Amino acid sequence: MVSPAAGRRVVDMLKEVMGMSERFACRVVGLNRSTYRRLPVASTSSDPDAATRAWLRSYATRNQGHGFRRAWAALRFDEGSGVNVKKVHRLWREGGPASACAPPA
Repeated sequence: MVSPAAGRRVVDMLKEVMGMSERFACRVVGLNRSTYRRLPVASTSSDPDAATRAWLRSYATRNQGHGFRRAWAALRFDEGSGVNVKKVHRLWREGGPASACAPPA
């Protein structure tokens, strides 16, 4: 049994040197293709929704009367992002835009 990182390196080597396909190289090493394709935790960002949160904050400050549905529509149709309405609602409730819309204390 090899670690995922070592398996990725072996599969990469087999693909480059031997000219094997990804599917066959993973089968030879005994590594699932999904494991091979998955990014290691160290290379993923700590908050994958940071850009969406920032966009929602800026939208909320520009359009203070709008709610999350209008923000989702603008994000989805105007910006061309394929974000789900449930994700926008979750991010909206977590305080991103609510803190931007709140009157100063």
